[in-house]
Amino acid sequence: MNNVFEILPSSFDAEKCILICEVNNEGFSFCIKEPELNNFIGLGIYHFDNSKPAEGFPIALQVLFHQKEFLLKNFKRVCIVYSFPQSVLIPFSIYKRENNKTMMNLMFGDVDSNETILTDVIPVHSMYNCYRLSQSTIEVMQNHFKNSSTQHQYSLILNNPVEGQDKMIVIFYARKVVVDLQMNGKHQLINSYNYQYSEDISYVLLNIKQQFKIKNIHLVLSGLIEENSALYKEIYKYFDTIEFSGYRKDIAYSEEIKEFPSHYFSYLFEMDSCE
Repeated sequence: MNNVFEILPSSFDAEKCILICEVNNEGFSFCIKEPELNNFIGLGIYHFDNSKPAEGFPIALQVLFHQKEFLLKNFKRVCIVYSFPQSVLIPFSIYKRENNKTMMNLMFGDVDSNETILTDVIPVHSMYNCYRLSQSTIEVMQNHFKNSSTQHQYSLILNNPVEGQDKMIVIFYARKVVVDLQMNGKHQLINSYNYQYSEDISYVLLNIKQQFKIKNIHLVLSGLIEENSALYKEIYKYFDTIEFSGYRKDIAYSEEIKEFPSHYFSYLFEMDSCE
C-alpha cells in the first residue's frame, strides 16, 4: 500500500478510542476518535498499487496492518465500512434471503468462489442493502479486527437525514466517485462511478442531471480533489454552485488534521455514525 496521508498523535490511549476503517477497491483508510472528548485525533489513507493484480489486495492489507503498530492496538470499538460498488437496495416487502445470489448475479455477473454476499438492514427506509466483496478481504479484516462492526458505505449515507437545499454530494477517490443525489427531502440516487479522465466526471454528473431532469443543482465535493486541478475546472464548466465539504462544528479535530483542507477527510469523519 502506498502512503497518501498519515496523521497521528504522538501518543494516545487506544482503549478509550474508536477506530473507523474504510476498505474500498482502491485501498484502505482510517480515522481515530476520542469519544469522551468528541475529538478526531488521527487518520490515514493508503492506496493499493493498481499495477498489481487485484488478487493481491488482501495480502497488501495484511502487510499494511503488520507495518503499522498502532493498528495492532486494542481499541474501545472498531467499525469497518466497505465501499464497493456491487450493492443493491431491496425493499422489505420483496426481500428473500435465498434470492440474494441470483439477484447479485443478474446485476453484476456471476459470483465467483472467492466472493461473499453481505446484507445491512436500513430500518429508516424499510430496506436491505445487499453487497458483495472478496471473501479473502473480509477474512483479513475480521481476523485483524475481531469483534468489529461492519456496514456498507451506502447504508451509512442512507441513514443520514436529508436536510436543507437540494444537492449532489460527490466523494472523490483516486479512480472513482461516489455520488449521493439529495432532492425533495430524499436520497434519490447513490452510486459509484469509475473514471480515468476529467471529462469522465463531467459526463457522469451531467448524465445524472439529465436522468432526473435537473436544471441546476448545488454540488458538494469531498475527497482527494484540488480546487486548482484540471478535474475541478472541468466540473466548473457545467455547474454554477460548487462548494467543498467542511467539518462539523460540533466535533473537534486535532491541529495536525486542520492543517489540511477539510474536504480531504470530511467523508471519513462522516462515517462516525457506523455502529
